[in-house]
Amino acid sequence: MRVQVHFFGPARDLLGDDCAALTLPDDATVATLRETLSVLFPPLKMLLPRCRFAVNGEYADETTPLRDGDEVALIPPVSGGTVLTHDETCLTGLVDHPIDLNELLAFVPTPEAGAIVTFLGIVRRHSKGKEVTALTYDAYLPMAERELRRIAEEVRERWQVSKVAIVHRVGTLSVGEISVAIVVSAPHRGDAFAAARHIIERLKEIVPIWKREHFHDGSAEWVMP
Repeated sequence: MRVQVHFFGPARDLLGDDCAALTLPDDATVATLRETLSVLFPPLKMLLPRCRFAVNGEYADETTPLRDGDEVALIPPVSGGTVLTHDETCLTGLVDHPIDLNELLAFVPTPEAGAIVTFLGIVRRHSKGKEVTALTYDAYLPMAERELRRIAEEVRERWQVSKVAIVHRVGTLSVGEISVAIVVSAPHRGDAFAAARHIIERLKEIVPIWKREHFHDGSAEWVMP
């Protein structure tokens, strides 16, 4: 069988390419693919044990069978021109332009909501004792958008919230720019605070977005958990 493997973030940098077409045995699984990548692409050996795989846009475990024509994404550990999607209660998405906080604040109020909690992630000037000049965010866009929506649905099932907005930047950001904005409305502040905290923690766990720090000395490195 033939599968198309897509590389993101640090994996793409290590290989100098963003995809590869591979021939695998007909009974291949994700575990087979992991072993094959280790042999074919030695630069990935140190990173592979920390990577997850997504098959056709869904996370897959080692036993997941592969089929001819599958699209597979190699997902490195996530750090913590796109479209926002929304329904009556959730607004999520990734954007390649400055986040419009006013748009999010206009979306979440309801007559029942007595509290609105906002969390903003900001590009800071210093990291690891070095001066930061910019951050670059890379993402597996279709899957990242789906996972953001999944997180919004999680908090609506777990807490009594009214509306949720989650927007993340991609591309290169300067110091002081907003990288992620989370806004939650709820009848009570406890639920709003708990939901907002859950969103940022889950975002760093499961959403395939990677951060690269650029330093004043000209160096750059991917931020790995």
